[in-house]
Formats: sequence, structure tokens, C-alpha cells
Amino acid sequence: MVNSNKEHYLLPQQRNKSKGIKTYYGGIVKNGVTRWVSLKTKNYTVAMEWFNKSQAARFSPKEEQNLNIPLDKAINSYLTDLEKVRRRETSTIVVYTIILKQFETWCKEKGQADIDKITASLCLEYAREELAKKAGGTARRAVVTLRSFFKWVAQSYDITLRNPFTGVVTAKPKAEPREFWTLEECEKIIEAASDEEYKCWFALMAYAGLRKEEARHLKTKNIEGGKISLIGKGGKIAVLPISSRLKNYLDKYLTLRGNEPGELFPTLSAKGNNQDYYLIKTATKASVTNAATAHYHRFRHSFASNLLRKGTNIKAVQMLMRHENVTLTLNIYGHLLPSDLEKEVEL
Repeated sequence: MVNSNKEHYLLPQQRNKSKGIKTYYGGIVKNGVTRWVSLKTKNYTVAMEWFNKSQAARFSPKEEQNLNIPLDKAINSYLTDLEKVRRRETSTIVVYTIILKQFETWCKEKGQADIDKITASLCLEYAREELAKKAGGTARRAVVTLRSFFKWVAQSYDITLRNPFTGVVTAKPKAEPREFWTLEECEKIIEAASDEEYKCWFALMAYAGLRKEEARHLKTKNIEGGKISLIGKGGKIAVLPISSRLKNYLDKYLTLRGNEPGELFPTLSAKGNNQDYYLIKTATKASVTNAATAHYHRFRHSFASNLLRKGTNIKAVQMLMRHENVTLTLNIYGHLLPSDLEKEVEL
């Protein structure tokens, strides 16, 4: 008879596949209750490694844990796992590397170079001495990264380890008004672009609120019936309307490009991600505000800001921006809502 008090495991499943989310979840059954945990991977092989390791640990005799794991070795292994197995974006790995190496250097200065020496009190000290100097968002990102790292250490080295960053909290970053370009400035930047491919790409961000990579990797089949269909951040499926202003740019570009299937922007999609210099150059040529600090996400901020400035309902803006809830939209763009209370109180 199976002892229901002992944990056993279910084969990984993609539980939200119908919603376009392909992340695998592992099932942990204890006392007859199943708890599903995200394995944070879309790779079946990686998911099965979790299952096999969990099953092996269940039936293997308990051995004395070895916690004398060098911190630098664990960090390097973790970064390799992110790159080779989980295949995270290069930009993500760069950020993780900076955060982890800064923590490693600080720990060595304190004379602590092994995992078993990294205590909760040491991590709190790190937060007070180092993270307190950073901006709110940067500090929070560091805590989340370090917390994920120690969780990975416990799983990968098959040890019982209380995550030393569990109790570390940082101040919530103060929401700052986002810089944006007016409708007229967006138009100037688009018209200053060197060719129709760039103009249409810019227009998709400025007049539909698409993220840089969402727009860059669209295919012709994603533009149909006056709608844009795409799989966005977090694997979420979205269908967005095409405004008359955007339609003008799309029609002009597609006439030039032709309607053959494939990448909507064949030249742009083949290029690397580092195209910020071109936008700065184009924004400077267009003589718009804050051209020297131009970045592609500002087009998306401009889309939301210009909608609110013309009086668009905040709920509609949330849906067009594909924010999880209207509170997020309000926190970012609430300062642009009408403030004339005497006018707003009238029913």
C-alpha cells in the first residue's frame, strides 16, 4: 500500500497550451492533494530532467549533504544552464551575469566563497550595503535574480537549502512619468526614416503599441482583415485593430514589398537586435524632444499616452496595450488623465 504522506510526482504537462502558453508544469502529490509547480521551461527534455531527478531522489537513500559548493562554480553553472538549456535571450544572460558576479565579488570580500556560508543574515547585509544604493527597480531585479539562483542551486545540486534571499525585500520603485513623443513627433520620426520598411516598422510601434520584437518578426499572414494577430509577451495571443493612420503605412509598404508569404520585414528580421543607434540618428534628424535618449519602447509609451491625451477610455487603452489589468495602465499613465474634477463630477 502506498504511503500517501510521502510525495510522488506526475509527468510534466503543458497545462495552458490552449492559451498559447507552452510552459511545462510538474505535479507534486502529497496527502492525496496535487500541487502543480511551474518548471519555467518550454523544453520537454528539461522538464523530464526535473521529473527523473525528483523520482530518483524519492527512492534513493538519503546521503549526507555536501554544501561546500564554491559560489563561483555554482554561478557559472547556472549561467551555462540559462544559455544552453533554457536558451534565454542574450540580453537577459548579460543582466543575470552582472547581478550574480557583483554578489560573488562582495561575498569574497567578506571572506565567504561557498554556498553553505551564504546565510540569510549575510544576504540582508548585502541588501543594506549594496542594493540600497541602487534604484528601486534595479534592486528588485537583483533580489529576484538572486532568489532564482539559489532556488536553482537547491534543485540542481539536490540539497535542502533555505533560500537566503527569501526574507530580503526592497522598496517598491516609484512610478515615474514615461517620456513620450506627441503624435506630430511620431510622424516626424517615421517620415525621417530612410526607407519604407523602417517607416512601416516604426508605425506599427507608434500607432498600434507593438513592442520592438513583436513588430520586427511579424509575418504577412499576421496582417489580415484590418487586424494584427500575434503572440506577445508571456505567450499571450492578441488580435489588434489597425487604425486608418497605420493602414496608410501598411498599404504603401505592402504595395512596394508585395504580398508573398514570409517575414513582413525581411531585411529587419535578418538583422541583429542592436538598432538603437539608427533610431537615435533618425529622431535627431526629425528634431524631436529627447532624441539623444531615443529607444524603441518609447513608441509604445507614445501610443498609450497619445490615446489618453485625446480622451480614450482607460479600459480601452489597457486592452490595446495588453496590460494584465487596468491598475497597471493607471500606474504608468494615470498622470495623463483629465484632472478637471468640476467637469468630471457632472453625470
